[in-house]
Amino acid sequence: MAERISEQFQSDLNSLKNKLLLMGGLIESMLDEVLVALARGDFQIAESIITRDRDVDQLEKQIDQAALEILALRQPNASDLRFVTSSFKICTDLERMGDSVVNICERIQEILRFGEMPQNELLPKMLLRTKLQISKALDAFVNQSTDMAAEVLEGDTEIDRLTAEVYEAMTEAMKLNASFIEVGMKIFSIAKHLERMSDHATNIAEQVVFVVKGLDIRHSRGGLGPTPFQSN
Repeated sequence: MAERISEQFQSDLNSLKNKLLLMGGLIESMLDEVLVALARGDFQIAESIITRDRDVDQLEKQIDQAALEILALRQPNASDLRFVTSSFKICTDLERMGDSVVNICERIQEILRFGEMPQNELLPKMLLRTKLQISKALDAFVNQSTDMAAEVLEGDTEIDRLTAEVYEAMTEAMKLNASFIEVGMKIFSIAKHLERMSDHATNIAEQVVFVVKGLDIRHSRGGLGPTPFQSN
């Protein structure tokens, strides 16, 4: 009987993890489509991405319900308890990533109403780097790896740098051409949403550290050094 309960508990934990990974994979897939919408200047692709956010929202509800049931019925402790409680926060970060994708698509549509999508190599580069951040954060979660989590935390600096580059490029373009101001501001808004998505990926990495090591490194990474929690 006890063995059956233990097997069911592990099955519940695996199901919760798989739902989180499904949610993360959906975000990554949406970003792949955003890259196409940017390259083609395609209004309809952007619209179809927006509608997929409903799937993200549904997964958020399912994950929260599954985590609550585990807490109520299984009464986990130690690392299992940290995993279940962290799943709420990871789920929230993924849902907010979905919101950012929607905002990016809305900005693309607004730009297209002015005409063609300006070709800017910085945005696709930043989008791919952001997607890499998310992929690494999910890999860290799957493998419960603080080394992978450390890579995500360190990679956030590159996203910040690219955001600054977009801001400088748009500022210069708007100075040269006043008619570009509105479009330039929307492009910078896209960059800011990508930066926000990277921030959410770092939040997930921090939760991985908490689950594995029991360390809460939020708001304190600067004081702790670059990778204080990496494996030896």
